Amino acid sequence: MQLFYGIPEDIENWMGLVKQISQIFPGMDTQEKLNEHAATVLKFMSNRQAICIKVGGEIAGVMLFSKGHNMICYLGVSPNYRRRGVASMLMNEALQRLDRTKEISACTFLADNEKSIALRALYEKYGFIEDALVESRGYPNRKYILHPVGSERYERQKAINKMIYEISSILSNCEPSIYLHGSSVLDDFRLGWSDIDILVLTTKQISEEQASRLVKLRQLMLEKEPGNPYYRLFEGGMLMLDAFISKSSDRVVYWGTSGERIADAYMFDSFGMSELIERGILLYGCDIRSRLNAPNFSDLYADIKHHYETIRKYVQKTEHNLYAFGWMLDIARCLYTLRTGKIIAKTAAADWALENNLCPAPDILKIALQVRKAPLEYKNNKQVLKYAESLANPIQDFADILEGELKRFEH
Repeated sequence: MQLFYGIPEDIENWMGLVKQISQIFPGMDTQEKLNEHAATVLKFMSNRQAICIKVGGEIAGVMLFSKGHNMICYLGVSPNYRRRGVASMLMNEALQRLDRTKEISACTFLADNEKSIALRALYEKYGFIEDALVESRGYPNRKYILHPVGSERYERQKAINKMIYEISSILSNCEPSIYLHGSSVLDDFRLGWSDIDILVLTTKQISEEQASRLVKLRQLMLEKEPGNPYYRLFEGGMLMLDAFISKSSDRVVYWGTSGERIADAYMFDSFGMSELIERGILLYGCDIRSRLNAPNFSDLYADIKHHYETIRKYVQKTEHNLYAFGWMLDIARCLYTLRTGKIIAKTAAADWALENNLCPAPDILKIALQVRKAPLEYKNNKQVLKYAESLANPIQDFADILEGELKRFEH
């Protein structure tokens, strides 16, 4: 067996293998789709991103990879050559060509699909771990990610996967849809500051016994892995989809910063709902976001005005902790949404506010950004913590800018 980079002269034999295994891949069931795939293969060949294993004149395995997207795009092995190291030879070559300092992605079928067993085992052998649910050619797939060595997100995703497994097991008869949202999906998570925000929506009401188990779950997992820094960071609500849509009462499991409890209602503000619909990541179950109503600008305006009023009322002094800097970032995000109608991460909004000279105390906003981007470096810094106690006036000055923007859009 020998590895070669595909050339146009290989296309007939290459597509012969693709046709042989086409029943494994949804969307390859017509000649038209096969012709489209052949055209794609030729493009990858021209970019030296198509590799194959040959045994004599026969092609035993093929792979397409994309340097631009840093991903494995297609992998197929002839039934006659499986379990003989063909897939590993292809994977070894591709990983040498892709950027290992960044995330490398791939997709395969869900765990309950027997067609995915070998491919999932291959990805896991090379260190890929499960990520979001995605759709490929109208068929549900699981995204896999190979994280850079030492990546914080790798450890976080492992904790997310364990938590989702436990929640879905407890709620197995309720058909849960589980979403990740917040800073994790906005590429704004920072250990030492951020939470891991999840939302669990079910087709049936959560039973008392299930609610009791879920209330205790965070602590139980932390007891099993006391050194894990992530389990305590999970926050969110678990309730019926219909109750979430109608904002009606239900048996709700609530996880928050201050603890966990069984509540009777749970809802998002317009920021949270927009972010969920536009950027939320489905981790388990069916995607039900088509049933949710996207907020309009007046909804966003009302929530920004409420946040502004909260700042005026409660930020007359600031505390001796890093979160005091967060008010500056909150105001920047409100300004960004007022001007664009869009939701972005708070740190990105602060960068934008600085670029547009919107903050009357830019040096303080820069410090807030530094703290937000590296909270673990500053959590015990006495000078920074002391400085946090003096932020009330700069925050109120920045709120003056927000007040002016609110008045512009008042009508």
